[in-house]
Order: sequence, then structure tokens, then C-alpha cells
Amino acid sequence: MKRTLLMAATAMLSAPLQAEFIHNEAPLVTANSYLDLASAGSRVVAVGDRGKILYSDDQGGHWKAAVAPSEVLLTAVCFADARHGWAVGHDAVVLGTDDGGETWELQYSDPLGGEGEEEVGEEESLDDLSMDDLYAQDPYSDDLYSDDLYSDDPYGDTAAAPVDTSGAPLLDVHCEGRERAVAVGGYGYFLETTDGGSTWQKDLERLNNRDGWHLYGYAAAKDSADRYVVGEKGVIFRSSDKGKTWESLDSPYAGTLFGATAVSDYQVLTYGLQGNVWLTANRGSSWVKVPSKLSRGVNDGAVLEDGTVVLVTNAGGILTSHDGGQSFSLRFLPDRESISAVLPREQGGILIAGQGGVRVIEDVK
Repeated sequence: MKRTLLMAATAMLSAPLQAEFIHNEAPLVTANSYLDLASAGSRVVAVGDRGKILYSDDQGGHWKAAVAPSEVLLTAVCFADARHGWAVGHDAVVLGTDDGGETWELQYSDPLGGEGEEEVGEEESLDDLSMDDLYAQDPYSDDLYSDDLYSDDPYGDTAAAPVDTSGAPLLDVHCEGRERAVAVGGYGYFLETTDGGSTWQKDLERLNNRDGWHLYGYAAAKDSADRYVVGEKGVIFRSSDKGKTWESLDSPYAGTLFGATAVSDYQVLTYGLQGNVWLTANRGSSWVKVPSKLSRGVNDGAVLEDGTVVLVTNAGGILTSHDGGQSFSLRFLPDRESISAVLPREQGGILIAGQGGVRVIEDVK
């Protein structure tokens, strides 16, 4: 009898917790837009529209909503280890976690008209728009993909000088370790912590980016100290000391670059508007254009355990390379919805995030 009562009590206590985990086809996962994915040990974390953060302990089979303090759009996430990580987004918001992404705290923000206040402003600006607002226009219209006006880049090509970065979005974040992380973003925003997120320092002089071009991507070579930052007007910066000092590289492309992916210590892919994909085999000293068969933006990339390179695109395209990024095959998702991020799964295949939520793609051709 006691055992029966104990089992019943245990079931009553555990049921609410179990109910919080949802299947990957639930609306919270599929009906919201997510912009980035990261691994926290074996856990996967997704961030996106209106401050939503999800985490999965079975590589995308089931998800749970995290406790987050901000409702601005989150654009990027990284983890230094299984517990410690950061997420960044609009209004230069930085969120930190020390429990693998289950709960988050606001560590930094720079809302429109503010001076780096430690809380998010309530006044709505362009950078508070949801993904639904940003994709209100036809995302496949050719007019939206020119280098002058582009729905992949809602901030346009208008930055003249980094006079006032308040309200600017942070667009990527890289974790160097538990103590140090770097975030980059609109109007040349460069933000760094060296004390585990207790304080953040904005340094607009770190890069030779006096025009304040938007910085979209931060990439790290796996087994070397090389780091790369890419952005608007084709700017490419390289660091040989894990981001402490930087040099400008000659760019092969004058349009916007959204990201970079290190294939090896010397081989790096960079990609952006109008299907542009470029490969270097000498750390950025020279570049070769890689045909993509695309006229839409390429948003993110990843290297799988077997060396396969995967790039994802704005029009629902998935590019796959089995020769280190020298050539790619292309396929489209049936719905052609924009894909913002890609992450390898431990048991094979990939996770993708974007307009259609977070999805598992088991077969990477």
C-alpha cells in the first residue's frame, strides 16, 4: 500500500515537469522563427523571435522553453561548455546562462537612446520587429535581394559612420571560453567580455571599420588561433591571436557577407548575398568563387563529423559539399522557407532553424 501511494505521489509530482517537454512538431517549435542554434554539450539550444529560447536533450526530438528575461529578437547563441553560454540580439542585448540554457539573465543592453543600460528599453524601434514583421514582404522577390535593399538585411546599406550605435542589433557571438566571449553587430558593434559576462566592453576601434559597416559573422578556425569577421560591403577581417588584434583582408566581393565557416586551419568559406560563396585555401590571402546555382542569400554553414560541408540559404536551399567546399550540390526544402542556421547532430544529419522553426534533416546528401 505504501509503495502504491509513493508511486502515485511520484507520478503526480513528475507529471507537470514531463508536460513541459514538447515534441518537435509542436507549434512553439514549428510556428515561430528561430535564427541560431548551438550545442551545450549534448544539449541543443535555439534562439529567435521575441526572445524565445528552446533547448533539447535529445538532439531535436523534444524541446522545452527556457526562462528568458527579454522579448527582443535574438539572433545568435554560443556555448563555452555544457553549462556556460551567451545569446545576443537586438538593442545590443546580451543574455548569459550557467545552467545549459534553462535560465538566462540580462547582462548588457544598449537600447535606442540609451547608454548601455542594464535593461531593455520599452520603446519599439526597427530592431524590435519580429521575424514575421521582417518577412512581411515577399522574401523571394528579386527586388529584395539587391545589395542596396535586402530582406535578408533589414538594416539596409546605409551606415555612414558609427556615430551612435544605440539600438543596433548584435548579429553574432563567439565563445572563446567561460571567461571570454565576443559579439559583433550593426554599425560596427564590437563587444567583449573577459570576466565571464560580469562586464562587457564596447570597442569600436578594435577593427579597421571606420565607416561602421554592419558586422554579420564571427568564425573561428577549429585548431588554430585564427578568427574571422565578415560583413557589409564585403568587409573581411582576420585575427591570428584569437581576436585580440585584427587586420583587414582584401575582399573578393563588394556586397554583403553574412558569415564564414572554417573548413580547416587554412581553408575558409565565406558567403552572402545573391548566392555568393567564396573559398580560400591560404587563410584569406586569395579567394576563389564557388558556384552555388543560387541568386538568394547564403546565411550559415557547418562542417559535419565526416567532413561534409553544409550551407543553408534564404530560399530554403541546402548546399552540400564532399570536397571541402570546392563544389556543392543543391536541394530545396518543399516549402522554400528561409533557413537561418544549421547545426550538426550527434547521431548524424543536421538541425536547421529559420522561418519554419527548428527541424531535423536526417539525410544530408
